[in-house]
Amino acid sequence: MNLPNRIVTVDRTPVFTGNNALAAVDKMVHSLRQGKEGIFILVDKNTRQHCLPLLLEKTASLKDAQLLEIEEGENSKTLLTAERLWNELLVFGAGRQSLLVNLGGGVVTDLGGFVAAGFKRGIPYINVPTSLIGQCDAAIGGKTAVNMGMVKNQVGFFHPAKGVFIYPEFLRSLPACHLRSGLAEVIKCALVGNARLWRKILRRPIDDILALPPDHVLWKELVNSTVGFKNSVVMKDFREQKLRKILNFGHTAGHALETFSLAGAQRSLLHGEAVAAGMICAAYLSHHKAGLTAPGMQEITSYLAAGFPHVPVESSTVPEIVRIMMQDKKSVNGQFRFTLISQPGIPKIDIACDQAEVLEALAFYQNF
Repeated sequence: MNLPNRIVTVDRTPVFTGNNALAAVDKMVHSLRQGKEGIFILVDKNTRQHCLPLLLEKTASLKDAQLLEIEEGENSKTLLTAERLWNELLVFGAGRQSLLVNLGGGVVTDLGGFVAAGFKRGIPYINVPTSLIGQCDAAIGGKTAVNMGMVKNQVGFFHPAKGVFIYPEFLRSLPACHLRSGLAEVIKCALVGNARLWRKILRRPIDDILALPPDHVLWKELVNSTVGFKNSVVMKDFREQKLRKILNFGHTAGHALETFSLAGAQRSLLHGEAVAAGMICAAYLSHHKAGLTAPGMQEITSYLAAGFPHVPVESSTVPEIVRIMMQDKKSVNGQFRFTLISQPGIPKIDIACDQAEVLEALAFYQNF
């Protein structure tokens, strides 16, 4: 049997990728299990139906695990849900040596990591991400969080997983909109740290990439390159003091748009849809504040606009979006701070922007 690919981050979290990644779950579960305090698997309704049977089929060590379930979607990523899960862990007799297995996308891995970090002052957990965003971003790097008052990721911990297991076949269960959403994080990493990958992505429209099967060589390169890049950043700056901020490209405006949509009457935005819009805003600011050329800005914004649905930004909603943006963790002393790029592969962090410049960027996106 071929062994899965293995990458290790600075916090010594091994990341296993490839078609045999689940085979590595058994070995790690056996090594982490101590005593009789139990193993728990956190799922949402979708991953329980589409992914759990495959995980259990390939990991005999999880056959007696207790299931914990949440509703799918960002609205579950709250302190209220975390408290319910903590109560369930207590009822089931979980202890400090219990193991939590997070089987799901970004919501499950963010929330599950948060629950593990808080329970008994920290229990071990592993991530088995089933979405593209989970595999390329959310499950990697040890940042866990829940939302507060619908503002993204306001309460959280740095609590590294004991292992991350990226199994490509799970992507077959995803609807196209979720794969598209995940591609936004791949594109973000290419734009801030891998110009060669960005040039390769540009050669294919996003719809063409989405049409490829999960075992296609391009998918393998996209996922492994993104995971490798994020790991290299985390290795140098685990607690996001400086370098890790480059991973926030597109997220200052993107998180605000996503947060605003969660409270709206229309469909909530997927994370990647909001980040794609945020990257268009960031590309505009990069041109005006960081030296990105006009052709470079046009190339980025045109590709993103063609590949992602346009997010409605009504003039009447802009003040609320700006207010939410000011609550972003990166804001300092009431001043917006952006991660921008001077060209693909060369990021600049903590670029101060005033409200007029932010309004210009939103108007640029609104009228693009």
